[in-house]
Amino acid sequence: MDYGDVGADFDRETHSFNQHPLSDRCDPDTLMAAVGSDNMEYDESLDSHKATKVVVPYPWATGSPEEANKLAADFCAAMLDDTNAFALYSNLYEILSNSSQSVPETREFLAICCARVAGKPDNARSARAILAREWTETPTTRVSDSPFVLSMLKAYVGSHQEDSDKSAFVKQISRNVEQLVGSDGSLGEVSRKYSSIDLVAYFFLDFALEIYDDCFDDSNPPNFMTEHLLNEFITTQPFMNALRNDCPSPLSLCLRWCKEQLRLNHPVALQDALVQPSTDMRCWWYNIRVFCTLWGVMTHLVRANCAPVWYTQCESAFGIPPSELLITLSWMIRAEATATETDSIISDTELLIQAADGADKLLQVDESQLWIDFLERFTWMNELANPGDAERSFEATVQDELRKYVSKMLRVELPHPAGTQSTSVGEVDFYSYPQHGFPDFDINCQMDYY
Repeated sequence: MDYGDVGADFDRETHSFNQHPLSDRCDPDTLMAAVGSDNMEYDESLDSHKATKVVVPYPWATGSPEEANKLAADFCAAMLDDTNAFALYSNLYEILSNSSQSVPETREFLAICCARVAGKPDNARSARAILAREWTETPTTRVSDSPFVLSMLKAYVGSHQEDSDKSAFVKQISRNVEQLVGSDGSLGEVSRKYSSIDLVAYFFLDFALEIYDDCFDDSNPPNFMTEHLLNEFITTQPFMNALRNDCPSPLSLCLRWCKEQLRLNHPVALQDALVQPSTDMRCWWYNIRVFCTLWGVMTHLVRANCAPVWYTQCESAFGIPPSELLITLSWMIRAEATATETDSIISDTELLIQAADGADKLLQVDESQLWIDFLERFTWMNELANPGDAERSFEATVQDELRKYVSKMLRVELPHPAGTQSTSVGEVDFYSYPQHGFPDFDINCQMDYY
C-alpha cells in the first residue's frame, strides 16, 4: 500500500509531528501522524495497560542446547533460510509444549515464528496445525488477543499449500480488513499486546490494506480511507507514549549498541567465505557481513549471560526475534553508509568504519523519524520478491556459507546443513496476484476470525 508524506520529526515541546516525505514509494496522500497534538487524543489507558503486556520468557538455561537452537533459528529466519528456521522453531515449539515450565505467551510467540517461515507446502501444513493447536489450547481470555494476526497467518501459510485458490485468499484478506473497521471508518483493535509495538501485526495490516485497496478503483472507492488506518494503528501503540516521554526503546538501544560495537574493530565475519559477489551483489554481501559481525558479537554476549538490554527486551517489546531487529538496523546502517557509493570494493576495516559512521548518522536523527525509517525498512524487508537467475545462484552460494557460519558459531548441527540447498520462502512471491503483475500461484485459506 502506498502511503504519502508520512509525518516525521517529533517536537518534544509542542508534541507534534512536522511533515516530511517518507520514501519514493509514497503517493501524494498524507498519513497524518500526531503524538499528543491538539487534533488527536492519545489513549491514556495505554499506561495502565502496560502492566499486562506479554512477556516472552524461556525455561532453558543460558548456554543450553535449546538456547543455541533458538539463536540458530532466529539467524536462519533473518537470513531467509526458512527451511532450517522452520525445522528449528517447530522443534523448539514441541519442546515447550511438553514442558511444564513453559508459558502460553512463549509458545504463541514460537508458533507465530513457525508460521512466518513456513514457505514450503509441507511446512505450511505443519504450521497450520501448530496455529490450530496453540490457539485451541489457549484460555478464552487470550484467544481474542490478536485475531487479525492469527487470521493473516493462516492466510499466509495457506498461500503456500499446493491446493490453494488465490481468489479465496484475496476474499479472506478483504474480510479481515472489513472486520477491523468500525461503522465510522476508524480502525478497531488490532493488537496492543507488546510493550512497544506489535511489528508482525503492523506488517500484516500494511500488507492487507494494500491488497484491499487494489480491489477498488476511483470509480468504486472503499467505504473508508485505507491510507489513514495504518497511521491510526501506529498512533495507538504503546511506543508512542515512550516517544513522548523521551524513554529509550529497544530500537534506539540496539542502534547505539551497533555503533559501539562497530567502533571496536571486531573481526569482520565471513572472511574465508567462498563468495565472489558481482558488482550488483557486492552491496548485499557487505550488508550480510556487517549483520553477521554484529550478530556474532551479540551471540557471544548472550551465551556468556551478558546479553545486551535491547536483546532481552526485544521479543516482549516488538513481538519479533532480536536477530530480526538487528538485521533491519544493519540494512539501515549500511544504507546510510553507502549513500554515495554502493558497488566499490572496500577493506574489512573500511567496511566497519563506514558502518559505524552510518550508525552515527542514524543516531543523530530525531527518534520519531528513526521510527518511521525503521517501519518502512521493516516492511520492505518482509516483502517477498522473485530473484533473477544471477541473484538466485548467488543466494545459494551465500546460503551455504551462512549455514557453515551459524553451525560453527553455535556448534549446532542444522537440520539442513551446508551443501543441501533448498527453496527458501524468499524465492516465492507472496505478492503474486494479477494486480501486481507477477506470475500466478495457488492459494487456499478458508478461515475466519474466532
